[in-house]
Amino acid sequence: MLQIETISDAYSFYSYDEHSARLIKPNRNINSTESSEDDFLTLESTSLVFKDQYTQSHLPEQFKQFNLQCIEALQQYDADIYLIGTGATTCFPEKEILQSIQHRKLAIDFMDTGAACRTFNILTSEFRKVAVLLFFK
Repeated sequence: MLQIETISDAYSFYSYDEHSARLIKPNRNINSTESSEDDFLTLESTSLVFKDQYTQSHLPEQFKQFNLQCIEALQQYDADIYLIGTGATTCFPEKEILQSIQHRKLAIDFMDTGAACRTFNILTSEFRKVAVLLFFK
């Protein structure tokens, strides 16, 4: 269990493994006796999470397919920092993509998916605007 402190109006990661992650839905109190499976959301494919929104649409299945369209998908969210969970190990995209990130002056950090989940929770608990793109393959 990952839970640090639930921010009431935002998703937070409850747990993860190399194949999936489990989110607590916004405005849910999982510490009450009335909590249920409906309070959680399980992600098993590439997902983009931002505060009280998430999507799995139009995202590549594997990190090795990370491209400029992924960066554009991230920029749809008004985040100050973007986390990329690259799977079981930390990976980095091709040089041209890193140069595009630098040119756009984006704060994007690449890390393994577990680290991205933990970092998302910490930054969200600090009321920072953070989006996370998770790859499980």
